[in-house]
Amino acid sequence: MDMDFRTYDTRDSKEKGVTLPTPNNKLRILIFLQHHETLDDIYATITHELIHYCLMKYRMVDIDDYQEHDLIHTMQWIDEYI
Repeated sequence: MDMDFRTYDTRDSKEKGVTLPTPNNKLRILIFLQHHETLDDIYATITHELIHYCLMKYRMVDIDDYQEHDLIHTMQWIDEYI
């Protein structure tokens, strides 16, 4: 896994981060710093993308993108749910 921090996102997107497959079957995480306001926000994006990475790498569950984001949100903010 590679993680790159980009100061500027040239795509027309507001995504804070993205996990992408590479041609050699590795996964690559891009973090776009321009879409963050605080260091805690950057840490939250890193955690979010690392969970995407684990789910993509191990494919132990068959869920769609919406379910995956709901799962990640719940995992990140579990203290709020308990």
